[in-house]
Amino acid sequence: MKARPRYPRKPPSSSYSHSPETSTAINVSEIARRMGSEERECPPAYPHPQTPMYISCLPPEIMAEIFAFCLPSETFPIPSRSEAPLLLTQVSSYWRTLAISTPELWTALHINYKDPVEDIPACNNWLSRSINRPVSLSIAIDFGEKPQQEILDAICKHSRRWKHVRFDFRHLLCPPMYSLDSALDNVPQLSTFEFHARDISNTNVYPITRLLASAPQLRQVSWVDDLADTKTIMELPLGQLSHLSLAMEHGHLDYLQVLNECLNLEHVKITKPLFRAIHPQQSLCLPKLTSLNIASDLTGIFDHLTLPSLREVCIHTDLDKHAQSHAHLSSSLPHVHPSLSTELWNPATFCTLIERSACSITSLSITSPMAEDALMECLRRSSHSLQKLSVEGTGVGDVLLKSLTHPSNRKDQHLMAYDTRVNIDSIESLEGNRLAVDVEALCPRLEEIAFDTRVRSTQDVLANMVESRLNLAEGWTPLRRIRIAEGQKDVERLKEFRRTGRIDPSTTFSLDIIPRKKPRINTRNYFFRRKLCASR
Repeated sequence: MKARPRYPRKPPSSSYSHSPETSTAINVSEIARRMGSEERECPPAYPHPQTPMYISCLPPEIMAEIFAFCLPSETFPIPSRSEAPLLLTQVSSYWRTLAISTPELWTALHINYKDPVEDIPACNNWLSRSINRPVSLSIAIDFGEKPQQEILDAICKHSRRWKHVRFDFRHLLCPPMYSLDSALDNVPQLSTFEFHARDISNTNVYPITRLLASAPQLRQVSWVDDLADTKTIMELPLGQLSHLSLAMEHGHLDYLQVLNECLNLEHVKITKPLFRAIHPQQSLCLPKLTSLNIASDLTGIFDHLTLPSLREVCIHTDLDKHAQSHAHLSSSLPHVHPSLSTELWNPATFCTLIERSACSITSLSITSPMAEDALMECLRRSSHSLQKLSVEGTGVGDVLLKSLTHPSNRKDQHLMAYDTRVNIDSIESLEGNRLAVDVEALCPRLEEIAFDTRVRSTQDVLANMVESRLNLAEGWTPLRRIRIAEGQKDVERLKEFRRTGRIDPSTTFSLDIIPRKKPRINTRNYFFRRKLCASR
């Protein structure tokens, strides 16, 4: 048999989508025949193509509102002819005119810059349609050691309207190759800035820090870089920030020096690099910090902090750190990520932080591997205020579940619990200091539970805990949501609760089943390790 010839299609040179060169005529009669409409006694009457659509009879203000609900949900949507707002311009001449004249439809844009001949005019056209509205703008540029000033000049023309901006710059180790001077001292509305850098020299980072220092309304900064550089971070207007996210691949960062300038900080996320206190100092108080997201190997910084307003805490782990050495765990524990490490997180510094700060934790999320005993100690420290609990990477057993069970439904009158007199600074000693005592149930205000992990409990222990928290008397908050992994023993019983009338119909309760995770393939071994930025 003769092979069918293949004609590869040349991909577009730019990130912007193109419509087909030729359009296919729509045969309404043929569609009706294929749908079986011709067999009816009274086939439906299809309007003539020139007949106006009924929706077009709505006032233009209402049409514009409807168009706004058609926009993609992404913060920085990639322009596409198959999605709004470009899709709306292809329906009819009236829709096109209305869409183009509605500036709210053109206030968000992502540019994957490749072709200046095509991308720059398209960018100018898009942003001009937003007229004087604040814009959210993202641009990704692979400089390749070449100047790309034209596209930067195009977006800097609208710098007075920048509200949320993201720069993704790569491969720029040479002397200064671009300038943002036209936007300097001309960003009065800029409130959020994200920077992602790869192989960028300090010289080429300076224009960005200089620009941000001139932004009076800047409140949120996300900084992702190859190499940690405390000096560069200190050039940011840290004193006016309410949100700060730092993730740098290599090196060390003096977080205390950085945080010492962030007295207005409310939310912070720290992933990398490692913590190093160059200048030891007394405990640093951040009075406004309410949300903390930090890697488990950086929690040593807790010894230097006092956070009286802390409410939400997330302790996460580097998913790639132990992926190779512990990949075999994924088969025996299908709901535990293969990055699970035998190095368990010790929450001693976290518990001490809660005690020193006298804060009320309402939301606790832990994805780092830790002992069940250590997890229970964390819950004890926040028991009176905790409303949301999420656990991943830590095995959940009978002891924890029974401690979360309302006393009225607890069958075991004596539970194995910690002697609360044990010094928390030596968590390891807790294993040998258990006493058979009556235990007060933990977390009476808990409303949401997520066990995205292996629940190693005996039959009915999990279901009993959930049932005991559904129909409660005063003083306890009913459980409203639980997420558990697929295959858990008590799933079917939990599903039967509402059908059998075990739950008050007026109670809002949802059960989410987490599907099994597929084995993770570690691809890092298939690539050469990138060299550090030589100029830094």
